This record gives sequence, C-alpha cells and structure tokens, in this order.
Amino acid sequence: MTRYIIGDVRTGRRIQDLNVLTGPWDDPLNSAETVTATIDLNDPDMRALNLRASATPAKSFLVVVEKNKVIGGPIWTRKYDWGKRRLQLGAKGFASIFDHRLIIPLLAGTIDVDDWLVPDPSDKTKTMANPDLATTESGLSYGTIAKRLVQQCLDWTGGNLPVVFQDDAAGTHSDTVEGVDFKFLGDKLRDITALENGPDINFLGRFTDDKLGIEWLMQTGSDEQPQVSSPSVTRWNVTAPLSPVSNLVTNEDATAMASIAWGSAGRSADTVLVSRQIDDTLIDAGYPLMETLDTSHTSVEYQSTLDKWTSENLVAGQQAQETWTFDVEAYPVDENGKPAGPQFGSYSKGDYCELDIQKWDPETKIGDPYYAEGGTKQMRIIGLSGDEKARTITVKTAPVPVGAL
Repeated sequence: MTRYIIGDVRTGRRIQDLNVLTGPWDDPLNSAETVTATIDLNDPDMRALNLRASATPAKSFLVVVEKNKVIGGPIWTRKYDWGKRRLQLGAKGFASIFDHRLIIPLLAGTIDVDDWLVPDPSDKTKTMANPDLATTESGLSYGTIAKRLVQQCLDWTGGNLPVVFQDDAAGTHSDTVEGVDFKFLGDKLRDITALENGPDINFLGRFTDDKLGIEWLMQTGSDEQPQVSSPSVTRWNVTAPLSPVSNLVTNEDATAMASIAWGSAGRSADTVLVSRQIDDTLIDAGYPLMETLDTSHTSVEYQSTLDKWTSENLVAGQQAQETWTFDVEAYPVDENGKPAGPQFGSYSKGDYCELDIQKWDPETKIGDPYYAEGGTKQMRIIGLSGDEKARTITVKTAPVPVGAL
C-alpha cells in the first residue's frame, strides 16, 4: 500500500497519513527527490488534520512510502484552490534543506562583523579572510568531508535534524571553505559529487525503530567505491514476448563533447587561474575539434582543485551523454498471481541493471532495427519515478562500460 505522510522536519516526528488524489514522485541520483500531493479538503478526515498548520512549508515534510522505500523531504510549496477545496503540497528530498544552509562555523554567529577580515601577516597593508571562520578538513575521504560539513550545520541552534551518519572513512583529501565565500552547503555537496571519482551522496529516508518517525541516513560512497549501489544487478528483457518493459526511449546529447576542456577561476584579477586539459581521442576517431569552458568555480584558489574540475569535464566530454528511459510493472506477477520478475523495492537509484535485447530479424521483425546487433546493455539506474497508483515505475538509466558489472 502506498502511503503519503507529513511530519515535522526538525524532529521527524508527529507523522500523519494523507489521502491523496494524485501523488507523482521523482527520485533522481545525486539530486533531491520531488513529491507532489493533491489533497481533497472535502474529505472530512483531511479537514481534521488542519493541514494549514500541520503541513507548513519549510517546517513540515512530505514523503511517499512504497514498501520499504521512503522518498521525499521538506515541503517548499503549497497551493490551495478555493473553488475545488483542493490543496497541493510540493516537497523536495531531504538534501534540499542544505540549499538554505551556509558553510560557516558556530563562531560566525557571534563574532563582530568587522572581524571577518583581519590584517594579512605577510603584508600589513592588506587584509585576508579570518582563518577562524574557515571550515577545514584534512586526511579524510571525500564522503567524510561531506559528512563533517553537514554535522557542522546541525550544530547550530535550530539546525538539529533527524540525520543518521555512517562511520568516518580515512583518506588523503583536504578541503577548506572560507567563511567570507558564503558557500551554501547544498552547492558544496553537489560539487563534491561532481569531482573526478567523487562519491555519491544520498539521504535515505527510513522509519525510526519505534515506527513513530522518519529519519534520514546520509549515505556516501568511499574513495575506493565512490558509487552507492546494491551488489545485486536487476535484469529486464526488453524484446521478449510479454516483456514487463514498455515505452523505452533512448536519448543522446553530444553538446558537451570536447577534446579540450578549459577552466577559469579566481576571486580577483591578480589571482586568476586557468586550467587546460587535452585528449585527442575524439580527433583521432574523426570528430571535429570541440572545446568546453567552465567558469562556475569562481572561488577556487588552488590550481590543483581547478585542474580536477577541468579533468572531470574532459572525461565527461569523451562521449555523448546517453540515457535510456522505460516503464516497468511495479509488482509483476505470473498467471498464478505470484511475483514474477523484479519487484519495486528490490532495486533503487544508483543500482546497476541489464537490459536484454534480441538481435534484429528483418523477416520476423523480432528485436529492434535501431539496436540491430542486440545483446545485453549494461546500465546504471540514475532515476526512478512513479505515482499514487503504484502500478508502473519509470526507470531512467545511463550506459556503463562493457564489463563494468
């Protein structure tokens, strides 16, 4: 049974069930989920919940619960139709709260604003960012650096949230965020994920042990295994008779392809950094020279950091970005009504899957003429979406190198 639940963001408690008219949800990899629920206030049970008070934006959360999966987070939008007496709630994944939190230590809340800059000891005529307001981590994995940044945010008064953490993982990485940069934590978490070999970061919703609240486990990949995924591989047959797969669409986008990647950064004219990475593989394969430029990392001060971003852009630019999107039955059964095939909940975003395609036969029209060679396509699930009916799940995947599974 699909449940839609509201509760208190800071505690995860005071959960209440909603009856919804519609409830589409989307769960993408390394991005905040979205849940939209429409409630009919002609329903006396829903009127009794006093949703104007119990579903307050930013203060309350909305999640959809399907079997063992909890998807959603803080409510950010609310729209009421007076004529129809219908209320629409719009929520994003729990990570969205960190789009509203800065990376600054507790001292920033009490220190005099005139002390954010201090004299530069190497040149008394200049000032520099106060190092006491910097957030510095070293000797850690990327995932643990992300964890430490979240924990710092939770230390502030009112910053407490029902987040559970994995153990620290040692590593060789260091990171510093200056207080004067006023960097939002949400942006930083996305930056860490986008690094070359950067880890997946996911906030996994789940019931507390007493089943009276929701908590979120902050999952991060390790330096050795950056991806958060299940060890099992889901397999679907695309072209078999009565295949559970339908509405398969493939998309390819070559607009980010490049043989030369450039990057620029620096906060002032005398500290401009330029990074350049070159790979002739595409040119040798007959492609025209293409270039890409990234100017989004304006606060980067170290050449090595900028080089990492530029290198990642070049790696991503070596091939067209390809996605395969298809629908599958959420809970397929055989002729006897018993489960047959992958059941929703046995696979999640980040997991790997395989799609079997039969070789194209022009006489019988079996197989597919575009992917005429057929075979098994190895993919990674990068998004899932569904609705209140829970009959079909839309799966979005991206190809992985042959032999990666």
